Amino acid sequence: MTINHRAEAIRLVEGVLRDPEFPELGNGGEGVIAAAQVHATLAAGETAAADVASYRHAIHTYRFALIRQVAEGLALSEGDEAHQHALGLAKYLDSVDLNIDREVDAYIEDIGWGDPRNAWLSPTARKAKRNAEIDVPF
Repeated sequence: MTINHRAEAIRLVEGVLRDPEFPELGNGGEGVIAAAQVHATLAAGETAAADVASYRHAIHTYRFALIRQVAEGLALSEGDEAHQHALGLAKYLDSVDLNIDREVDAYIEDIGWGDPRNAWLSPTARKAKRNAEIDVPF
């Protein structure tokens, strides 16, 4: 059975102040107020835990958005400038100890683009590499 500590703290304080069934202050009501303080303290912890969960979810969402932005910028950009922006973002994240390279590679594989190592090459370099691999008969 779970307890809504906030509601219980409010119920106890209001009971001491308004309900004749509860002991009055000076006649044992202090113990009820102390119990209300315990519930209020526990309720504050529940709020903090909910905040932490919200922050974790937000951080996970932002991290995935960065991974997707970098991966698609590297793999799907047709021009070197757009590719350079994605590469620059990845390098900046590396510089602040937020390396996402493995996740970017996994995302590129998931979208079926091909070898993720080639995505880190600029579009011009990829084109030159493809041309060099093609056997030209003349």
